[in-house]
Amino acid sequence: MNLRSLIVVAVAVSLAGCGILMPSARDRAAKNTPGFKAGYSDGCASATIQDTNYRADQVRDENLYKTDKHYRSGWASGFYNCRTNRTHSMSNPASGPIPDNQPGGHPY
Repeated sequence: MNLRSLIVVAVAVSLAGCGILMPSARDRAAKNTPGFKAGYSDGCASATIQDTNYRADQVRDENLYKTDKHYRSGWASGFYNCRTNRTHSMSNPASGPIPDNQPGGHPY
């Protein structure tokens, strides 16, 4: 095995140990709880609302956020994922459904 292959295997094993590549059964079960699902939905709604109206309040059940770790984890995950997807697609206007006929040039 060459050095490059050894490094790739070492990185994959270390990431698997952190649960990034292969989450544990406990992590998968936590994502299927009603609290996580509700939190994810509310977090995603908050990210979407803030993208369209900066003065809008966030969507979050404060009582659940304080008491339920699955709701809190789901909310953070939903907010991050929906915010990241939204800002990524908005940051590159050329990635829209209508291609740029003159990339890098001006029509005049």
